[in-house]
Amino acid sequence: MALTCSAKIEKRPNEKVKLSQIWERFPKFILGNMATFFAVILIAVSAPGLVSGAKASMGTANIFRGIFFVVTFFTIGVASDFRKLWEEGIGKLALVYVICLFGFIIWIGLVISWLFFHGVKPPFSGMIML
Repeated sequence: MALTCSAKIEKRPNEKVKLSQIWERFPKFILGNMATFFAVILIAVSAPGLVSGAKASMGTANIFRGIFFVVTFFTIGVASDFRKLWEEGIGKLALVYVICLFGFIIWIGLVISWLFFHGVKPPFSGMIML
C-alpha cells in the first residue's frame, strides 16, 4: 500500500519514488506484529514446555490488543478533518460512509451477533471483575 501510494497516487512527474518515501508511509506496527510472531515461534521451537505459559500470556495480551485496536480507530476518527475532505471532493463519500455505518452496518452486525451468541454465557476468565 505504501508503494502504491508513493508510486501511483501521489507520484510527481519526472521524479523517481525514493525508498525513504515508501518507508515513511509504511505502517510500522506490521514489523512489530511480525517480530512478535517470530518470537513466539522461536519460543515454541526452542522450549516446547513454555508453550502453555505463552498461550496464557497471549490471552492476557489479547485484551490489550483489543483495547488498542479500538483506541487506534477512535483517534483516527477524532483526528479526521472532514472540512478538508469536503474541500478535496470526497466529503460526500465520507458522509455516505458515516450514514451507512450508523444507519445500517452496525445494526446488521448487532443482529448477526445476537443470532450467533443468543443465550451463550461468557466463560469465566479467572480475572476479578470490579
